[in-house]
Order: sequence, then structure tokens, then C-alpha cells
Amino acid sequence: MYQLWGWILLTWSLYRYFFKLPEVVDEFIAKPLIFVAPVLWYVLKKEKRNLISLGLTTKNLFTSLYVGLGFGFVFALEGIAANAIKYGKIQINPIAAFEQYGLVMLLILSVATAFTEELLNRGFLFGRILEKTKSLPYAAILSTVLFVLLHVPILVASLKLSGMTLVLFFVTDFILGLANSLLYFNTKSLLAPILVHVFWNMTVALYL
Repeated sequence: MYQLWGWILLTWSLYRYFFKLPEVVDEFIAKPLIFVAPVLWYVLKKEKRNLISLGLTTKNLFTSLYVGLGFGFVFALEGIAANAIKYGKIQINPIAAFEQYGLVMLLILSVATAFTEELLNRGFLFGRILEKTKSLPYAAILSTVLFVLLHVPILVASLKLSGMTLVLFFVTDFILGLANSLLYFNTKSLLAPILVHVFWNMTVALYL
């Protein structure tokens, strides 16, 4: 499991370093191939388990929906607070992708991002670490650290962030990872973590 994650991180880092392709390519082609395909191969072929073990289930559907929307709103507020800390006031500062694709397409991209990252980090990593260690705190913290590390290639290499902006991204990513681990643990579904992730991505896109 850790070896697979290491190969995913290496491949993603090399992709981010050598290729500067449009975001639609990153989210709809690169991430599914790099993040999702190896996980599906590992689970279906090596573990011989079903997709429910990754949180791909309709179980607790409405509970996951309500919880995801509620916590997603909380994370949106957190992002706005981070914006106020960064700029000294609340200021809309949309990323280039917003200007390029518009709000609807940016939302679709956010859903794609949330799905691939939550499948890898919560459905696969957190779930397997929890099964092996039987420790919720350990599984939540370790999988969250790995989740944050997965963002280093884009935050540092591609976006070249530094200073307070970089600190805010790392801190909020860590909080997001912990919260989504707990949501996944309680709902046994990826729906709530995906919704929270979407809210957070849209807040980042518009405010950070």
C-alpha cells in the first residue's frame, strides 16, 4: 500500500515538473490515470475486494449528503477567514482557471479533483491504514500527512507559492484531511468528504 502511494507521488511529481498542460487535462486525464487507475488495480486485482471498500457506496446516502453540505459550508467559511488573514480584509481573488473556464466549468473541475483525491486519500489510504492499525487517530493523521505531501508538487513546483500563502494552504489542507477522514469514518461513504472537498476547492479558487 505505501509502496503504491510512493509510486503515485513520484509519478505525479514528475508529471507536474515536466508538463504544464491545461487544467482539464490534469483533472480528467492525468489524475484518473495516476491516482485512480493504480488504486482500482490494487483493490480489484491484488486485494480482490469490491469498490464498496473504497467508500463507493450509496449506503447512508442522505446522511452523507447533509453532513457533506453542512461541513462544506463550514470549510467555505474557513477559507474566507483565511482570505481575511492573508489580505487584511475579505477580497475575491479568483484563480486564472476561473477567468478561463467560468464558474460552472470550475465547479465541474472541482468535483473531478475531489473525487480522485478523496478516492486515493480517504477511501484507499485512510481506510487501509485504519484496517491495519485499528487506530483512528493514527490513521487520520498519517493519511492526512500523505494527503498534504501529495499537494507539494503543485503548491511549490507549479504554483511556486511561498510565505503566508503557502503556510495557509498547508494548514488548511491538513485540517481538511483530518476532517474528511473523520467524516469518512463515520459515514463509510466518500460522498461527504467529496462534497466538503468541492466546497473547499471553490473557496480556494475564488478567495485564496
